[in-house]
Formats: sequence, C-alpha cells, structure tokens
Amino acid sequence: MNGRELVRPWWLLPPGRLPAYWWIAAGVLFAAGDYFTGLSNAFPAFYIVPVTLAAWYSGRRPALALAIGLPLVNLALSAWQWTPEASVARLLTTTMVRGSIVVVMALWFARLAEHERDLRRHVHTLEGLLSICAFCKKIRNEGGEWERLETFISKRSQAHFSHSVCPACGKAHYPSYVDEETSRWTD
Repeated sequence: MNGRELVRPWWLLPPGRLPAYWWIAAGVLFAAGDYFTGLSNAFPAFYIVPVTLAAWYSGRRPALALAIGLPLVNLALSAWQWTPEASVARLLTTTMVRGSIVVVMALWFARLAEHERDLRRHVHTLEGLLSICAFCKKIRNEGGEWERLETFISKRSQAHFSHSVCPACGKAHYPSYVDEETSRWTD
C-alpha cells in the first residue's frame, strides 16, 4: 500500500453497533416531528433516515420494525385527523408506497452493513513494526512470546504455508542435489 494508511471515506458511516432502543426513540421523534410539522407531504421518504441508521447500527430486524412501523404510525395519525374530503384509497396507497420504499432501503442498508462487517472480519492486516529473530525468524507476539513466523502470520490472516528451499540455499546447503547450471533440484 506504498506506506500510506488506509483512511475511511468521510461519507461512510462509522462502524459499530447500537441497541435497538436508540432507533425506537429516533422513530418516535421522527413520527412526532412528522405529525407536528406536516413534513410528510414535503418529504415522502422522511423515515428513511432513522431506518437507515437502524439498519447500519442495529441490523435488519430493528430496521424492518421501523420501516413497517413508521408508515403505520403515520397512517394512524392521518386517519385520526381524517376529514371527509380526504381519500381513504389515496391515504392507503401513499402509506403502502412509502412503506415499500422504506422497507427496501432498510434491507439494502442492512445488507450493506453486514457486507462491510464481513469484509472487516475477512481482511486481516499486519501493520507496524514486528520483532523478528535474526537467526530463527521467530516473531514476538503481543504477549511477548516468540512464535514461528508461519504460525504468527497464519493466526492473523488466511495465508497458508508450504516449505521449499530457494536455489541459493539449495546450492549452499544441498550442493549435491542442485544442478549448477540450472539451479534446479536433481534426483
């Protein structure tokens, strides 16, 4: 990576997990704001914000609960304020469309968050200065113990090792088994 540290993009939500009650509280606040300000007509996808955050930080279930619950709360509040000139069919259609959009967004962001967490678990990087013995090539781990290079790297990555002897070491340590001209092993 040519010496540069990997920097998380500013637009990507920070990693982590939060309990679902945070999003229930956020949903209640958004529903109250929607009810008292009447912003639902101006911003039909108003509930995407708490649903997206719930999907990212708490997972699929809280996000889906909010994605289904918030449009239903909006429907109940709208039905409570219902006037004879308002169309019930239009109110139900609007609620179903809004709910469908918010459910799709919840599923999308929940999957994106799962994917990022899976990538974080999958990618193991070895960074920093490693203490390695100049003779036996063992590495000092975090506990101060010395372990074989292969063991150290295998525990921290998906790498597996197979051992061989390079041509230079073959010539030095096994001269009778290495062809001088080709530097290949002979039988």
